[in-house]
Amino acid sequence: MRTSKIVLNGWCLFVAGLLAVRVSAETVLSGPEPQTYKGIPYLSGGIGVDERETLRQQAKDYNLMLGFAEKAGNYLSDVEVVIKNAKGDTVLEAVSQGPWFFTKLPAGTYTVIATMTGKTQRHVVKVAATGHAQLYFYW
Repeated sequence: MRTSKIVLNGWCLFVAGLLAVRVSAETVLSGPEPQTYKGIPYLSGGIGVDERETLRQQAKDYNLMLGFAEKAGNYLSDVEVVIKNAKGDTVLEAVSQGPWFFTKLPAGTYTVIATMTGKTQRHVVKVAATGHAQLYFYW
């Protein structure tokens, strides 16, 4: 009887381990979900190494990347993001769920406004028809 208990306990541990690996893999593979605002796609996140790796793999689908951090180097999340076109119209408004924010915009010049804890920064960026633009905000 002892032998069957040991085998059964070992089997239970094996199955539990497989389930944990599957849940972990699904979490890593799913990562942050793409969103849209007025037809403009965006993706944000990057909390943790696994999530940043998932975002890195999806970055090719976007032409503007924003990064948010403290001047001391710590990453920031919950940053309010507003992007306006050259006419001053808001084309995107969202809250970043992590230190990285990606969007795909039509070619043009945009003003990116980022607000963290009541402190606002503005940067102008030119987004080309091909390639990737990057902006970093530090508080």
